[in-house]
Amino acid sequence: MPSASDPETEFENELQMFGKDADVAIQCFYVWLTVHDAARKNEKVYHLLSRDRFWTLAVGSIQANSLIALGRIFDTDQRSHSVKHLLELAEQNISIFSKTALRKRKSKQSANAHEWIDDFMRGNVFVPKVSDFKRWQSFVKARRKVYESCYNQLRNKVYAHRDRTDIAGIVAKTNIRELGRLVSDMYQFHDVLLELLQDGRKPRLRPLRHSAGHRIERDTRKFLKSLIAKRAAAGE
Repeated sequence: MPSASDPETEFENELQMFGKDADVAIQCFYVWLTVHDAARKNEKVYHLLSRDRFWTLAVGSIQANSLIALGRIFDTDQRSHSVKHLLELAEQNISIFSKTALRKRKSKQSANAHEWIDDFMRGNVFVPKVSDFKRWQSFVKARRKVYESCYNQLRNKVYAHRDRTDIAGIVAKTNIRELGRLVSDMYQFHDVLLELLQDGRKPRLRPLRHSAGHRIERDTRKFLKSLIAKRAAAGE
C-alpha cells in the first residue's frame, strides 16, 4: 500500500475511504430493506419488481453492494483500506490527536482562527491514549465477528465467486435486525472518529435511535411512490 506524505494525511485518506464504505453499506442496506418491505405491503410495488427485470437486477445489486462494502471495512489483509488498518495507523501515530496537532488543523481551516482558537483549545478537548484505541479495536473486533459468522460467507459464496453451494443454509443464518445494527455501528464509528480528528470530541458509541437508516427509508419510499405514480400516469 503506498504511503501518504505523512501519517496525518494518510489517516485522513484512510478515514475518508472508510466513510465512503460505511455510507455505501448503510445506504444500500436500507434501500434494499425498504424496497422489500414496500413490495410485501404494496401490490403495485410488488408487481413492479416481479415484472420488470431491471428492478429485479437493481435491487439484487443494491443488496450485494452493501455486503461488499462491509467486506472492505472488515478486511484483515494489511494491504487493504480497512477499519483495522485505520485504527492501527492511528495507534502507531497517536500524536495526530495531540492538542498541538488539533490546533494546527483548526487554524488551517479558518482565516480568523486567531480570534477564537485559544478559547476553543481551553474547552473540552479530548486527547486519546493508546488504551482508547485498544478499546475501539475491541469494538470493531466484536462487530467483525458478527460479520464473519454469516455475512462474509454470503458475500464470498454468492457475490464474489458466484458459488451457490449451501446458500440456503447461509441465508437462513442471516438476521436483518442484526445486519442493520452492523451497518449503523460502522456508520456511527466513522462519524465519531471524524469528530475526534476535526474537533477533539470524545467518541461516544451508543445505539442510533434516529439513525441515517430512517432518512434513507423515507427517501426510498418517496421515490417508490413517485415511480408508481409516473407509471400509472403513463398507463403502464
